[in-house]
Amino acid sequence: MIRHKSPYNRKRNVAALAAAVALGTTFARGADEAVSFELENATMEDVQKAMDAGALTSVELSLLYLNRIEAYDKTGLTLNTVPAINPRLIAEAAHADRLRANGVKLGPLQGIPFTAKGSFNFAGLPNTDGITVWSDLFPSESCFVIQKLQDAGAVFLGHANLDAFQASTAQANSQVWGLARNPYNPEFRTGGSSGGSGAATGGNLSFFSLGGETGGSVRSPSDRGGIVGIKTSNALISVRGLAPLAWDRDVVGPMARHAKDTAHIMDAATVEDSQDIWASVNVVPGRAKPTGYANKAATTTLAGKRFGVPLNMLGTSTGTVADEIRALFAKARVDMETAGATIVEVTVPPELDISFTGRRASVPASVVIAPTRKLYSPANVDTTGNMVGTSRGYPFKTFLEAILATPEDTVDSLHDKVVARISPVTQLPQSSRDAIAAKTTVGPTSPDAVEHFEAVRYQVLDYEAFLAANNLDALIMPTAPVKTATGITLPPISRALVNSFSNPFVTVPMGNVNIPLGETTSSEPSTLGFLGRFWGDDEVLALAAAYEAITKHRVNSPLVPPLAGENFDYTIEEILPPSKPPVIETPVKAVLKGKGKKARLVFEGTVTHEAELRAVRVSIGGKRAPVSGEDKWKSVVPVSDLLKRINPRTRTVSMTVIARDTNGNTAAVIRKVRIPKLDRFLITKKN
Repeated sequence: MIRHKSPYNRKRNVAALAAAVALGTTFARGADEAVSFELENATMEDVQKAMDAGALTSVELSLLYLNRIEAYDKTGLTLNTVPAINPRLIAEAAHADRLRANGVKLGPLQGIPFTAKGSFNFAGLPNTDGITVWSDLFPSESCFVIQKLQDAGAVFLGHANLDAFQASTAQANSQVWGLARNPYNPEFRTGGSSGGSGAATGGNLSFFSLGGETGGSVRSPSDRGGIVGIKTSNALISVRGLAPLAWDRDVVGPMARHAKDTAHIMDAATVEDSQDIWASVNVVPGRAKPTGYANKAATTTLAGKRFGVPLNMLGTSTGTVADEIRALFAKARVDMETAGATIVEVTVPPELDISFTGRRASVPASVVIAPTRKLYSPANVDTTGNMVGTSRGYPFKTFLEAILATPEDTVDSLHDKVVARISPVTQLPQSSRDAIAAKTTVGPTSPDAVEHFEAVRYQVLDYEAFLAANNLDALIMPTAPVKTATGITLPPISRALVNSFSNPFVTVPMGNVNIPLGETTSSEPSTLGFLGRFWGDDEVLALAAAYEAITKHRVNSPLVPPLAGENFDYTIEEILPPSKPPVIETPVKAVLKGKGKKARLVFEGTVTHEAELRAVRVSIGGKRAPVSGEDKWKSVVPVSDLLKRINPRTRTVSMTVIARDTNGNTAAVIRKVRIPKLDRFLITKKN
């Protein structure tokens, strides 16, 4: 049989959703294998091993994350990183568990909860994009990349906080949800605009997350969260169903605590989408998209690799923080050389900056007039506000059309809806809103867009010629040469090479630095950055994984420690016979007994089961409650303990009941329970 320290030994369970599910798991992996599980350090492989052994289920794992969100995000530190929970979370988790129980294995993401930036469409939650005027913008269909991860078995936990209109690389301050806080110090910013994604992953409030980047919005929060984030090459992961910013640079960026996990996400996310805005764009003709991320991440070493340190991308900042980051980078160089890599210092030439106005070396002589970046004015800048309005407005139009369209719409009625929704978005320049209203937007097949990406092609080829001339596999640098409690500085020229030149960039922890806060300092992660080549995402991520494997510098935040039930041991002794999972019956209404200080609320229910019950656990209002009995269980709670947890408007309290049997089957019910009127019971009659 499978014996383990029960994962129900938790400080609290969060009853955030109204759902009831039952599931079964009856697996074993081999005889007498003792395993320790620690959620904050677990990889996807560790989770799958525990789930296959019947020591953990997706429902349990999802509840563990709801616990952490309740303890650290909603209360306690109030980090505010995951403000919107998927109302179908437990049902999705139960489905993943049922598939496993029936012998269906979908891969390393099966049953694992994840979040996505609040600009990603998810059916059932509004896509606010961090602005109040879209707080009621509900898509009927989830974005393509979330669907692909769900197809691979992942479970959507909810939306991560973001900066309003994805504007800042320093913070995630939503008009709708407020400011996200850093799990290493709540007084620090998270980086942005995908700050909720980075902080939730770094603080283990989500197993992994999806961010989005246009000019630094994956790199910055990945650095501050001390995680492995990848700003992907353009056109690699579909952006259909994402609120745009500047579409020629908008990309999806997976973020996880371990490089090999990020690789698994990439394997699931890099699926062709014929309806993606990038589908008709061919930046480098004849180049194949990479595959096999996880395999490369598991097998690549640093031995024989050659890396360039771009001296003019290291920054010139002085001071304690910059000095500490430089010291960590120097140590990283030594670690890589010890592992067999060669490190050389190089200088990035001026023609690899976006400001270069001459003819690029890679433009063939047969091309008389070199193409220019026609989507920007002037062409040698890459700031979002300089994108030509007719082009920048196009993806906003198509994004809103997909959400707002109904079968009854005509072309004109849908256009009117789109104009009504985009007009109050003052963060988008008037020129783009006017182009939408005037029906003059142009998409990726327009002559200007085609020429723009021809110019990008030669940017890419010039950069790759520079790497080849120096025989380099990648460039390495600190992701952020300097940062403060509220700000972060990315390397010079990196916006051009990473975003406008469409190249991938991976962050991986290289240690912690001390950042001043008033008269004190606080420790926060710093990451090493690997800059690769266009559509070489598999290679550069594998190099980052190889560095991580020999250093293991990630440090968990002591401010968000494990809660009860997140760490446990289990032992596999024999294969168990299949059996049906328990079935839980819960009350619709609590019964009140006693008066005054002796007033108690009584919650009663039943559990029917085939195998012997191991445990029944009850949480009420997010807090563990005492329970007696199993087949017929009862939980009695003083009214005074519940007053602050009862919803006064609906007069309900959330309740979670979990039952697990000795065969590893789990059943879970999350329900709102009605509470009787309490006033007359809380006042003792006068004699």
